[in-house]
Amino acid sequence: CAPLPEVGPGLPPFDDVRLIAHAGGSPEGLQGTEHYSNSREAFEVSYANGFRMFEFDLVGLADGAVAIAHDLHESEYGLDQRFPDSTREDVEGLRWHGDYEIMFAEDLVDLVATHPDIWVVLDTKYQHLEIDRTIIELSPGPSVTDRFVPHLVSAAHTAALAELYDFPHRIAATYKWGGSDAVLLDEMEGLGVGDIMMQWERRWTEASQQLMESAGKHVWVHSPGDPEVIVDFLDRGIGVYSNGWTTCDGP
Repeated sequence: CAPLPEVGPGLPPFDDVRLIAHAGGSPEGLQGTEHYSNSREAFEVSYANGFRMFEFDLVGLADGAVAIAHDLHESEYGLDQRFPDSTREDVEGLRWHGDYEIMFAEDLVDLVATHPDIWVVLDTKYQHLEIDRTIIELSPGPSVTDRFVPHLVSAAHTAALAELYDFPHRIAATYKWGGSDAVLLDEMEGLGVGDIMMQWERRWTEASQQLMESAGKHVWVHSPGDPEVIVDFLDRGIGVYSNGWTTCDGP
């Protein structure tokens, strides 16, 4: 069993990070169970296991509040209506599978503010620019804001986001973009985007990897579960969104 490598002090350089704890990782550790909880408990366990970059899902609520949750997962919290139709009062205190309490945007900002050695990827599910703006407004300053890494969902979103804040790092979520590899690369070049996320089993190919690498792009894959697949990507310098485990099957 080979868990994550030893973690040094301080914030790791963004370009050196190769593992992202998907949806905060797993509250049950390297077993990778309880995917998508997006919970504080998942973050704390993943952090203790050595993760220093985390991806969280964010949804906008009807009253403008932002919850840290994946869209279409309302039933996992016992909510009988959609997040876009719900207010903060409707979802406050709800728990993923009855165990892990839902977080809100200010909770996520607090995690980043109190952990100066982490990066957090913002996977906004809709209302992308509005949610990005909320995170920016809640952040106490650049030392926190600069460690958020927005997912980019379109050229329009990318351009509008640049007007809001000059994030040092951004990742294009290609499942939102479509188009051929050549078209995608041309868009990324034009927008100045250097990091590209691809679904490993549906979008990523050897050819796409070679094309992006030849243009100096860093590719991330989302989110293999087989340890051998994870290790193969990591050995090649490809970033991996992981549900909480790498080459171990225990906590």
